Amino acid sequence: MKKVWVGLVLGSLLLAGCSNSSKSSAPKTSQKAMSTKVASKQTTKRGNATSTNESGSQAKATLWNVGKKAALSTFMASWQREMGQTYVGTYDDKAPDHLGFRFPDALRDDSLAGRIKWGSQSVDLKWSKDGEDSSEFQVVAVATGGKANAQYPNTYFFCLHNRRPVVFVTQTTNGDELFIHDTQNSALQAGFAKIITGSRPTTLTDSALNVNMSRDAKANQWPQGYQGTWYYYDKYDHKINSMTQNDTDGLKLSYAAAEGQKWIHIMGAEQTAGAGNFEYVRYHYFDGRQIPVLMNASGAGAWFDNNAYPSAAAANQMRDWQYGDESKTSPAADSLD
Repeated sequence: MKKVWVGLVLGSLLLAGCSNSSKSSAPKTSQKAMSTKVASKQTTKRGNATSTNESGSQAKATLWNVGKKAALSTFMASWQREMGQTYVGTYDDKAPDHLGFRFPDALRDDSLAGRIKWGSQSVDLKWSKDGEDSSEFQVVAVATGGKANAQYPNTYFFCLHNRRPVVFVTQTTNGDELFIHDTQNSALQAGFAKIITGSRPTTLTDSALNVNMSRDAKANQWPQGYQGTWYYYDKYDHKINSMTQNDTDGLKLSYAAAEGQKWIHIMGAEQTAGAGNFEYVRYHYFDGRQIPVLMNASGAGAWFDNNAYPSAAAANQMRDWQYGDESKTSPAADSLD
């Protein structure tokens, strides 16, 4: 009987041990499940955060967005104060009106299709909300205004030409066409470029093109900024001509000042009569970038003949366009126009 009792006691103890073992393992399984759920939630949160960051990056990656629109609004508010002018802009959710053309509607509804010219070329300006369209010329903002007493407004088109920033301006006062050209205001061009690209381009000065101008002319050498091949539009022959200036064989150069302008004065090496020709190189904006433009003049009054460009394409685009800083044209030339 004692053996049976001992066996029963041992059996009870073994059963109790198994029961305790089962109870102690249950929390471990539960903890593991809880850990899995927490890890899953954390992974989901991280996934959501990654997704949010990616979508945010995509928003910032567009060439034009809400942030850049606000930046242009701030920039224009400061710029127009400095200029003593007032502008109405789409960047402030307003509708600029240029003599009956309301923007951006005039670009959205194609009412200006085939009626905008940049130099000699007809261009198609398209309104874009993000600068990511396939159009060659995407306008992301428009501003119209000027001085308080101005008879006619200036209208600026903040444009992406093949995804590169450029600010065009029109001062067209009547007719069925709008004639646009690069604004020559360096603060406006550089300010818009910084908003689009994140970095402000260096503004180049005319003095850099004319360094040692007097010294080189005295040595009968072309200043570096004058060298190379230049292309210009001949308005009488209606074609693009070129001239190459590397050596001075057969020429006599000198430094001259005429009509309030500094010039390289060019005469024939043996020339004793006649006024000769005059040249001056300066920077102007073309397609949003500064390029050297050579002014040709001739005659006793250093009368303006044409502007020459580093490329035939630019010369053909701008042809007989004048920037406003040219010398006067001769009375004889005016009578032939």
